[in-house]
This record gives sequence, C-alpha cells and structure tokens, in this order.
Amino acid sequence: MESLRALAARLDEASETMTVVARTATAGDPAQAAFGVEAPGRPGEIGRALHRQWTTATGDRAREAHGAAQRLAATAAALRAAADHYADVDRAARHRLTGGA
Repeated sequence: MESLRALAARLDEASETMTVVARTATAGDPAQAAFGVEAPGRPGEIGRALHRQWTTATGDRAREAHGAAQRLAATAAALRAAADHYADVDRAARHRLTGGA
C-alpha cells in the first residue's frame, strides 16, 4: 500500500509540473511585431496568419497540459483511495482472523 501512496505522490508532483507548464506555455509567446504583422501587403498577411497559428498552437498545448494535469491528479486520488481500501480490507481480515483482537 505504501508503494501505491508513493506512486500517488509522484503523480501529484507530475500534475503540479503540468499545471506550471499549462500556465507558462503561452507566457513566452512573441509579440505580434516579431511576426511582421505590421508589414504592408502580403508579408503582413502572412505575419498575421503565422501569429494566429502560433497563438492557437500554444493555446492548444496549454489546454492539453491542463487536461493532463487534471488526469494525473485524478489518477493519484484513485491510487490513494485504492490504498485506503486495501488497508481497510487488511484490517478487517486481520480482525476476523484474530477473533476481534
């Protein structure tokens, strides 16, 4: 059961890391000017399209990281619940086998 609890703790740590990734995935996005969105004509159109694609992609990665963090946290909680259940079953079996002592 302790190995389940240890695994749950590691999954919690991974969840926390993924939460940080989710928050910071878009923090480093370059400004629109880096894509040349202010350029006239076709280069500006391409720059705006590239900027939209960049922000969409990093936003998608942030949402994916957030979802992964939630799934990791849920798995950790399920492992702790399983460990608790195993401990309860072991106590009940010990109680039955020792005649309640």
